Amino acid sequence: MSAAPSIDLSAIPESQRAAVLAVLRERDALRESNRRLEHLIAELNQAVHGKRSEKLNDDERQLAFEDLEAAVAEAESRQDAEAGPRTPSRRAARRTATAARSAIPIGLAVLVT
Repeated sequence: MSAAPSIDLSAIPESQRAAVLAVLRERDALRESNRRLEHLIAELNQAVHGKRSEKLNDDERQLAFEDLEAAVAEAESRQDAEAGPRTPSRRAARRTATAARSAIPIGLAVLVT
């Protein structure tokens, strides 16, 4: 990633400086979150497609996926906590829809979806 040019805060009106600083802090937090998620994806790719992938049995591969899922959930919850109250995310809506579909008997689920 290339570094963004620094902003001269003296050129920004006093009434808007706090908002600009808040946006800059949020940008930095998102960059850190993205860096962490990219690292987790790289670890997963290594576990699945790396030189040792032939040695991983199904249980070990599933454990790697579960570790990644837990780390992503932790990052999302941290991000949600920092962001404060807002509308439900698409992922939360998808989990709710999946849970609702799993409660439907198999024969009826085909008709619903």
